Amino acid sequence: MTKFIKAILVFLGIGLIGFAVYVISPNVTGHHLSARQKEMLNLTLEWGRLAPLPDNARDILIKTEGNAFTRSFHVSFAASRQEIDAWIAASPGLYETTPREGSDHQVQFTISPGSGANAAEVTIDLQQNKVDIYVSWS
Repeated sequence: MTKFIKAILVFLGIGLIGFAVYVISPNVTGHHLSARQKEMLNLTLEWGRLAPLPDNARDILIKTEGNAFTRSFHVSFAASRQEIDAWIAASPGLYETTPREGSDHQVQFTISPGSGANAAEVTIDLQQNKVDIYVSWS
């Protein structure tokens, strides 16, 4: 193989790795949030009229979808039942809403969204102490 072909293959490999990092970077797991992920979380909380996540929240996952005309965020976390109850009490979007009981120990809140968002919903699994948040703007 010539040096030229090797150089092209290395260049393409670096480009592929860079592209993969770019595609994966909008989503995060864990506690160490980048500035971009903090912004996504802050928008989620603002649009859902929700309190900050509990201090001891774990298994935090943030995903985004959309384009120039729409944007939605999915955030999930786990916490103790006491922390989730305190979070509900501190979140206007939740305490102003009557939850619906779903299947498998779940309660669902359909929230009147804030800041121009068109949808906000929180589902809480009371058995696993897991919270799923969905907000959307278009």
